[in-house]
Amino acid sequence: MDVRPSRRGLAGIGTAVLISLPMQHHGKDPLPPPAPPPAADPGVEVSVEVSGEVSLPPLLAGTFVATVKTWDTMAADERIGHARATGLLLDAGVRRKSTGDCADRRRPYCTSLEDIRYGTLMRTIDLRRDSGCPVTVTGGTETGHADGHYSHGNGYKVDLAHNRCLDAYVTGTYRHWRTRADGAALYRAAPSDVRADVWADEPTHWDVLFR
Repeated sequence: MDVRPSRRGLAGIGTAVLISLPMQHHGKDPLPPPAPPPAADPGVEVSVEVSGEVSLPPLLAGTFVATVKTWDTMAADERIGHARATGLLLDAGVRRKSTGDCADRRRPYCTSLEDIRYGTLMRTIDLRRDSGCPVTVTGGTETGHADGHYSHGNGYKVDLAHNRCLDAYVTGTYRHWRTRADGAALYRAAPSDVRADVWADEPTHWDVLFR
């Protein structure tokens, strides 16, 4: 056993002890060193579990990674069924409400999402995420709304219930455009852009056109 004098470091005084053991030979070549682990495929996501607490630098402490789901805008004009549409809304925290507690598209007091545009539905979900406000759909593709290309029945419009949070978000984000013939104030992101979405402030809800 060789004992070497200690060296003083930043952490105090320590003693290094080196133990020399004779190499044993059994008539066989020594085992080769273990092979290095295979390189990770850059296209494969690897999960590493770390136990215990991890100290973050001051600039990173308190920050969190948010997962934002995107959707295919090229599929905006595709039509989807009521069940799928309702499921997507519920997953995003968007409620659906009807006066008659029904979803029959042929009845005006129901709230149906049958054959709604995928883009209209996803823009409603985007609104919920961007505003942070409660969003409740009270009108969809059911009969009883005005006709036209950009209409409820054609899947372009939804009715969204008023609430203080949503009202403040709409009037603070969009600009007043003009007043409709029935007295509803209309809001747009860009009043001069004919392709912009239109928000109509009706007595019980927002009548929203998502292009």
